[in-house]
Amino acid sequence: MRWRFRQISDLAVLWAGHRAVPATLIILAVLWAVVGLHFSFPRQWFLLTNMVGTLIVFFILLLVQHAQNRDMMALQTKLDELIRSSKAGNHWIAAEKNEAEAIEEMRRQHHDQIRETMN
Repeated sequence: MRWRFRQISDLAVLWAGHRAVPATLIILAVLWAVVGLHFSFPRQWFLLTNMVGTLIVFFILLLVQHAQNRDMMALQTKLDELIRSSKAGNHWIAAEKNEAEAIEEMRRQHHDQIRETMN
């Protein structure tokens, strides 16, 4: 089940991120408005359209967030392995799990060390 969800998620993210999608959606929205005005669709029809559009956008947002979270976890794992296999200090491994203040302090210490070695 997870594999299928990931496959669907990847496909939806790929589709939603294609450069032709915004232009297609704008054309569809203009056509929908023109047809609606021409045939005098009732207000409920436009409310239904608004609700469906909102749900689709929300669904795609969740899929994109899922893909971004997975990509970020993979990137962090790769960085941790690079740190582990290099001469860098192991205190940098999993730094993203620290609080923002602790990360900022680590960054300051790192910059101070760089300045000391340059002088």
